[in-house]
Amino acid sequence: MKTRLLHATASGILALAALHGPALRAQPETPVQTAAPLRAFATEHRGTFNGVKLRYTATVGEIILQDEAGTPTASLFATSYVRKDVEAQQIPQRPVLFLFNGGPGAASMWLHVGAFGPKRVKLPHDIAADVTPPFELIDNSYTVLDVADVVFIDPPETGYSRLLTGVDPKPFRSAAGDAKAVAQFIARWSEANGRERSPKYVLGESYGTIRAVLVAEQLSKKHPLAGVILFGQAVNIVETVQRAGNIVGYAVNLPALTSIAAYHGRIDVAGRSQQALIDESYGFAMTDYLAALAQGNQLSQPRREQIAARLASLTGIGAEYYLANDLTISKEKFRAELLKDKGQIVGMYDARYTAPAPEPGKRAGDPSMKVQPAFVAAVIDHLKNNLKVSLSDEYRPADEAIRTPNAWDYGGPTSPFADYDFPSAISRVMSAQPEFRLFIGTGLYDTTTTFGPVRYLVTRSNFPADRVLLRTYEGGHMAYTDEAALKALTDDVRKFIGSR
Repeated sequence: MKTRLLHATASGILALAALHGPALRAQPETPVQTAAPLRAFATEHRGTFNGVKLRYTATVGEIILQDEAGTPTASLFATSYVRKDVEAQQIPQRPVLFLFNGGPGAASMWLHVGAFGPKRVKLPHDIAADVTPPFELIDNSYTVLDVADVVFIDPPETGYSRLLTGVDPKPFRSAAGDAKAVAQFIARWSEANGRERSPKYVLGESYGTIRAVLVAEQLSKKHPLAGVILFGQAVNIVETVQRAGNIVGYAVNLPALTSIAAYHGRIDVAGRSQQALIDESYGFAMTDYLAALAQGNQLSQPRREQIAARLASLTGIGAEYYLANDLTISKEKFRAELLKDKGQIVGMYDARYTAPAPEPGKRAGDPSMKVQPAFVAAVIDHLKNNLKVSLSDEYRPADEAIRTPNAWDYGGPTSPFADYDFPSAISRVMSAQPEFRLFIGTGLYDTTTTFGPVRYLVTRSNFPADRVLLRTYEGGHMAYTDEAALKALTDDVRKFIGSR
């Protein structure tokens, strides 16, 4: 493997197009000056992906963002993987897939070393097995590098990305400001690498799905995207999070509870396929159940008992619980109740995982997050040892400042009559771009961003049906931690990109 440390001035950034990666400098403790040398780390590799042997360049570098006055505001780092054995005349037409995770305030490590990078962390096939050091990085034959170049973006204050000294963080800690920063990065990367004409796609996960649709709208005029991939979508966040008093939230999330209960053997599936069971649950949720919730205290007692019994058969939670709780159960309560008789809770991000229930009064953890240390160790090892990154800054898996209450501005209710309307961004992009397409994937055992709200989002929208693809996967929020789900997901993304 050959490693190159590249230097250039700000005016010379376009000369780095031959390396197909951004070339800017690392963020030191003192303010970054635009006249200072810019830095990127590029390494050359070979691999076999989807059965295709190929050569590629990995470039870890930064791009300096600017405000409207041209003042530098942030240095955004990304890791770009660009296929090299491609005819020069074909490069401008080769798709580019930009990826980021969510949080908000999370680095792109999950998608990077979990699903779409050329290396991935090896996890036990048995979800009950311990995930302990040493963690192993293995070749990821499932990456889509055979059909598209991939760029993993770390938002400000994650990974090696930083706000510059003296810059107010508030605008970057908002849905609009965050999307603006990422959109500017994509535009700058495309221009610097001669990829303005390349079909561009964005894949966002979790909160990153909100970022993705806002980025698509911001880029729609000068750098329009060919499509957006939402994984674990939170675009219709009001229904997804079960806002208090919103009965639709209880209805649309019911099928996920059914899927989880079936996985743990808590309901009688009676020979029904998984899809048939999900469809049955959703059908009941959006008709009889929603109507019963809407009737509230006007619902007759016999009918209330009928609905409670039906809920019990679909969720494994006793009818008496529903009768005592206005026919509802939150996703968080469900985690604690489903296996309560066994003294266990199920995972939040992946309900296949279980752990002993916490002591009374203590907050329940998430057993599915036992994989997180493996991802952190793997991405740092990969960046430093495989990609030869040598920076003084410490890699940040997340921006911890955003974990404080009210640190993130969703741009939401400014009055009692306002609401979060992120889906309208998709509608506007689809109207402006007749070829724009949407792909939404969801894990069947995720209790955070479930698949019911996806169906509700699409059926309540004006999205053209022939431009929308929906898929579910055998896994949780990060379904790609399951190898079979990883293959299915990357195969679907490969087809989505290749079907333009």
